Amino acid sequence: MTPKLRNIGLRTLQTTGAVLGAALITSCAGQAGGALDASTENAAQVPVQADTLPAQDQQPAEDQAPAEPVESNPPTESNPPAGSTPPEQATDRCHTSMLSGTLTEPDAGAGQRYAELTLRNTSAETCTLYGYGGLQLVGEDGAPLPTELERTANPGPELITLAPEQTAKSTLRWTAVPHDGEPTDEPCQQTPAAAQVIPPDETDPLDVAWTSGPVCGFGAIDGSAYHS
Repeated sequence: MTPKLRNIGLRTLQTTGAVLGAALITSCAGQAGGALDASTENAAQVPVQADTLPAQDQQPAEDQAPAEPVESNPPTESNPPAGSTPPEQATDRCHTSMLSGTLTEPDAGAGQRYAELTLRNTSAETCTLYGYGGLQLVGEDGAPLPTELERTANPGPELITLAPEQTAKSTLRWTAVPHDGEPTDEPCQQTPAAAQVIPPDETDPLDVAWTSGPVCGFGAIDGSAYHS
């Protein structure tokens, strides 16, 4: 009986040792697994930092001109830059209402007549004349008489500035010799009482007294541009 008891005791010790060994292994493995899980959990909780690389240098290159400041109130026509002078306005032309006219007594020579048609600035403003004008002879009753005004190039057009009371003139030339088809035993044409003068670039005429006799050649008159 004694040997059997010894064998049973030995088995029990072996079994108990195996159980204790397995428990010890399980406990160690559990501790190791817990440490692994904790390490993994701590690694997951480490915040991911943003890119901390230094930004590239944003300063402009030496050859790059700095941006000019934008003016909040840029110069305009109504707001000229400081120190500037507005351009002068062009002088207006002389209108008929600003002028009066006279005709000098004609000079005679070899059947020709010459006279100066003068326009005077009677306004209070300065104005300009340029070029040729118009002319129509009229009788005592105001009816038009034969008139043919031809332009001559001597002198030619020039810009004339007329201050108040200043004058410009056009040289007129005509003939006192009858042409074919005109009477020779009486005045070649009816004697004009006046000339209706139209200044350059105007349409309204002004009346100028005519005391220079008839204009032969069916009212042919040579007229220069207005000059000073």
